[in-house]
Amino acid sequence: MRRASACALAIWLGTAFGSQANAEDAKAAAPLSEAAKRMTVPEGFRVSLFAGEPDVRQPIAFEIDDRGRLWVAESYTYPKWTQTPPGDDRIIILEDTDGDGKLDSRKVFADHLTNVSGITLGFGGVWICSTPNFVFIADRNADDKPDGPAETILDGWNLKQAGHNVFNALTWGPDGWLWGCNGIQSRSNVGAPGTPEDKRVKIDCGVWRYHPIKKTFEVVARGGTNFWGLDFDDRGEAFATNCVIDHAFRIMPGGHYRRMYGEDGNPFVYELLPGCADHLHWEGANWQDSRESTNKHMDLGGGHAHVGAMIYLGDNWPERYRGSLLTCNLHGHRLNNDFFRREGSAPVAQHGKDFLMANDEWFRGLQLKYGPDGGVYMTDWSDIGECHESDEDGAHRENGRIYKIVYKKDAPKIAVDLSKSDDAALVALQLHANDWQVRHARRILQERAAAGKDMTAVRQRLWEMFRTREEESRKLRAVWALNAIGGLGEPELIVMLDHPREAVRMWAVRLLGDQPGVSKNALDRLALSAKTEPSPLVRVFLASTLQRVPVDRRAAIAAGLVARGEDADDRDIPLMLWYAIEPIASSERAEGLRLLSNCRIPLVRRLLARRIVSADVNEGLASLLDTLEHAGSRTRRDALDGAIEALRGRKTIPLPKDWNAVSEALAGDKLDDVRSRAIRLGLLLGDPRAIEALRTTLKDDKAKLETRRDALLALAERGVKGLAVDLQALLERPGLRAEAIKALAAFDDPDTPRALLRQYPLFNEVERADAVTTLAARPATAIALLTAIEKGTVPSRDL
Repeated sequence: MRRASACALAIWLGTAFGSQANAEDAKAAAPLSEAAKRMTVPEGFRVSLFAGEPDVRQPIAFEIDDRGRLWVAESYTYPKWTQTPPGDDRIIILEDTDGDGKLDSRKVFADHLTNVSGITLGFGGVWICSTPNFVFIADRNADDKPDGPAETILDGWNLKQAGHNVFNALTWGPDGWLWGCNGIQSRSNVGAPGTPEDKRVKIDCGVWRYHPIKKTFEVVARGGTNFWGLDFDDRGEAFATNCVIDHAFRIMPGGHYRRMYGEDGNPFVYELLPGCADHLHWEGANWQDSRESTNKHMDLGGGHAHVGAMIYLGDNWPERYRGSLLTCNLHGHRLNNDFFRREGSAPVAQHGKDFLMANDEWFRGLQLKYGPDGGVYMTDWSDIGECHESDEDGAHRENGRIYKIVYKKDAPKIAVDLSKSDDAALVALQLHANDWQVRHARRILQERAAAGKDMTAVRQRLWEMFRTREEESRKLRAVWALNAIGGLGEPELIVMLDHPREAVRMWAVRLLGDQPGVSKNALDRLALSAKTEPSPLVRVFLASTLQRVPVDRRAAIAAGLVARGEDADDRDIPLMLWYAIEPIASSERAEGLRLLSNCRIPLVRRLLARRIVSADVNEGLASLLDTLEHAGSRTRRDALDGAIEALRGRKTIPLPKDWNAVSEALAGDKLDDVRSRAIRLGLLLGDPRAIEALRTTLKDDKAKLETRRDALLALAERGVKGLAVDLQALLERPGLRAEAIKALAAFDDPDTPRALLRQYPLFNEVERADAVTTLAARPATAIALLTAIEKGTVPSRDL
């Protein structure tokens, strides 16, 4: 504890005084008049200053309203989030009245706000991340003045430990829900005010969504580190950008993704989905070394900290950028640009050339959004130090900038106020080349439907669009808009499961999962799709939607999916399928065993067996072994792997009643992998025959080195009595010496010090370090080590 406290103090002092030194040594921020000119972008693009200090400061988040104006959240509390509201944060409205790309009008909408980190607009007001609360400020008459005090929609977000990890990135999804992100240190318990603790939704790192009409909050996916950026592509798939580990993730409902540290909320997911990029923007060894660096991290993309996500779907930039991902790289003072390709069900983000270099050490890009003219607005926190803060006492609160990036020339001047458009015009905008127009029009239609307006004509026009338009993206837009206004029900979605376009089928599957109750007819049709669906994209979302089906009704759909051997090597399908069937394995053992017997996906077989055994070691193992007695070799191999994983670390496990017959059957299998795993399982069960077989393998100089190493590790992990003698003999064998040295630490044998010290001069540097560690494990062997040092047998520097 004293060491931990000293380390914590050292880190605090290093952060505080190191950051202060950085603040004093850093170059001054680029002057407003020069900042945009310093930036380098691809040929044909132009960056201009839309607004800067003092008109805008601390722009932590922004949104573009239906009139093309920017609503900017200014955070003056960060990095010292206040525990005693009201705070000093505010929301301002910035407008370009003459269309020249520069600020002409500025007004304050609301001030004295607290811990603001995210903002969006819709349904007659402003939605705000204001940790620990998610609040709504109404402005239903659109006079740019609050109708009253902020209403707390949800509370329970963690503030005490959140740091940079507060919830953020409010974004309207194509499903009609409001999506957002949450960071790993913000261990939150979310619900409407007054919700009992046991009814609240737990979330730390991950993505969530809230329905503005149903008033429902749910976790979409768990994992990541500090997601701070979220957007959707032309197919409506969600992508989040992240810090420290993988920088880009495809977010699927029900996904459990790689984390920086800690455990997923469900201990039985066992394995986590990776990010979707095939590269890092830093070297990947120690993430802290990539901060403010001018070394090789810069050549790879600038560092580990990514903020803001934009998938460009505007109509001003060249077509080659459409659908690509752009994110701000904090320490690299630039914009990274990734391009997507598909591998099976999975999008893969490929490294593109960095899009923008700020050439300004103060540049801290936070958010990117394209507007009604297709030009892109980019905010700049404009600060120095780690993670857009100057030191522990606070940020440089006098700074803040917003730039606009257009191609060739100024984007065309567009006077827009979609709120005044009639329904027919809003439907027509679903065909617009600029997705800003599409999204805003769809949300307004959803608002009008929620307000009780008759949408019969809108539904007819949208169905006509769906039937007549050939482009997949236009069909999807019609589907999303129909769903938003309540114009899609289960019958229509079931018909869409047979549509020739895979993305339409995918969304039919997803939206069936959002229905209040899925009928037997729908489940039967989903089960048929699981068997016959040709697209891996649809199949991965079948697995996703399966998590929303009651556990006792999942088996038929799961049976079709586990039999699809073509998905065995897919990046995402096996784990998404596992997340859906894990409850079956634990609560319905017989059904889980049937799935295992028919499964053609090795990873799912292994995890099924692991969960069946871990749920009930005695009965689960016996049932599994009974099933394996008549199973194929590959099923046996994978299931034995799962059983071994489930039993690792358990001290006493009784032999199953039919173990001798089962072990003989497994010992006669044609695959070496099955026979070796059967012996490993026997070892865990304390079968003397298995112990003897492994010890024989360990001593066999003619056996493969890898096989002998596996035997050594298995025997050592089990703590087999008398193994120390075998390990001491192996100290003379270089191929197994390293493992033997470390394994000896687990055995209290008086001959170990003599054996180690006799061979010590022959050990390499790593082996010597391990030998010292082994000798230091017990008082008696530690005394032998000190005696050897005193005699000079072991150099004192080795200790």
